[in-house]
Amino acid sequence: MVSDEIVRDAQRRLLIRIDRTAAEVGTGFPHAADGTSGRWEVKPEGSWTGGFWVGCCWLAHALTREPRYREWGLLWADRLRGRERDLTHDIGFLFQYAAVLGWETVREPALRQAALAAADQLVAMWHPRARVIPVGTRAEVSSGTDDVTIDCLMNLQVLWWAARETGLARYRDVALAHAERTAAWHVRPDGSCVQSVHFDPLSGEPVKKHSHQGYSPEGCWSRGLGWCAYGFLEASRATGREDFLAIARRAVDYHRRRMPADAVPFYDYDDPRVPGAPRDSSAGAILASACLGLAELTGGAAYREAAGQILEGLIAGYLTPSGMLLHGCYNLHTGEAPDHELIWGDYFLLEALGRWQQPCP
Repeated sequence: MVSDEIVRDAQRRLLIRIDRTAAEVGTGFPHAADGTSGRWEVKPEGSWTGGFWVGCCWLAHALTREPRYREWGLLWADRLRGRERDLTHDIGFLFQYAAVLGWETVREPALRQAALAAADQLVAMWHPRARVIPVGTRAEVSSGTDDVTIDCLMNLQVLWWAARETGLARYRDVALAHAERTAAWHVRPDGSCVQSVHFDPLSGEPVKKHSHQGYSPEGCWSRGLGWCAYGFLEASRATGREDFLAIARRAVDYHRRRMPADAVPFYDYDDPRVPGAPRDSSAGAILASACLGLAELTGGAAYREAAGQILEGLIAGYLTPSGMLLHGCYNLHTGEAPDHELIWGDYFLLEALGRWQQPCP
């Protein structure tokens, strides 16, 4: 089992990486880095991932109270200004980690305003017949007004927060409808999930299932499983719904049944090239954090044990001395960053390490 000393050393390495990243990327946002050169691919407007870089700064500030992390968080969050009006579900990824987490960390009013603006846009995108928030016309991976992905469960966090923050039912109503549809359309009885469902805009009924980034529509893309476990855990926290909690449990249990020796998943559990298929360390980090959230919510020691196995595997085999989390797989289909450090992997590893240090329930 991973020790507290190992956790603290991993945090130290990730902080080194944050400091070097801030010096390297200029006014842009780190997205993916080649494991050989260590240099970041920078997205000037933040792509769908810029919030995770800002979130790393907020986690670093919460961990150390060093003022530079607060300054960087505010600076890069401000550089996302205007993105809250984009017609894409990705604004949930951007503003949950840049604005909601920032507001909860430093209580800067501009962050609250940006987060509420993003929540309003997500509500405006809601499709009343399908009862989902579609991917949208400006999504980064694959755009579509008739497509809803498992990824969007994570974007609902902005709506759950907005409902708590304002007391307004419209945020919760949209998030709840979307979560219920996702449970019906994307989740399989064995705990696995499909990434993408297309629907008929006139009837609102599903017509096609496929995967943008997994091996096949019938398989299980591991990062999607992470989004599923984490997203339904947060839906259960927000609503108290036991059915949502049960889905999160089944997703984590699916990984536990199929995880390799080091507990870090392949990019897709069903690629026939396994064990020669690429890993996705970012999926492992998401699942580790979800496991710890489940352990906290349920008191389940098995989930904390699973998180410890994943963290041990990530730290021992994927985290470099300079704080790069290697072997993340962004999109094998397009060839974009198939074996790279990924900024969201860094974020969720740092989050999971912090959660590991919390007292057991």
